[in-house]
Amino acid sequence: MDGLRRDAARNRARILSAAQELVGRGDVLALNAVARAADVGVGTVYRHFATVDELEEVLVWDRFAELDRVLDEAGPDRFDRVLAEHVALLVADPLFEKVTAQPDPALPETASRRTALIGRLGEVLAEAQAERRVRGGIDANAVLLLACGAAHSIRSAGFAPDSDAARVLLEVILRGLRP
Repeated sequence: MDGLRRDAARNRARILSAAQELVGRGDVLALNAVARAADVGVGTVYRHFATVDELEEVLVWDRFAELDRVLDEAGPDRFDRVLAEHVALLVADPLFEKVTAQPDPALPETASRRTALIGRLGEVLAEAQAERRVRGGIDANAVLLLACGAAHSIRSAGFAPDSDAARVLLEVILRGLRP
């Protein structure tokens, strides 16, 4: 991170790595547990992240970049692909789903990334609406919430994102969005 001393940057990287490992194991994030796993003092963790929400948000910033790459891809079925790949990312990373669904992020950088995501989704949605592939009256925020809801349902049911059952759920959503 820009502006950090080398030791502070090293500690931040250790904290993020330990937190990612805890999340990967399905453990609930607590700043004390992250400090133990990173082998740093809890005060060090608090100097970097005042709350668990802040830590969770930073952990998923790269997911916003992944989704941005998906949004860059053109094609006639762009909206359908974007929705499917967005849902797949959310299924794979429940923390990304949680952060994305929150209307009021803890960090300004997360708010900026979320706003940019909604803006980009809006562009793809407007394109699909202009082509009459998606009905009017739907906005990008609604699409974002539908994607989060679908991902939560798919994950809760234990379906793989590319399973037939997950595809059926996604198709139901897409049919509901058609004119």
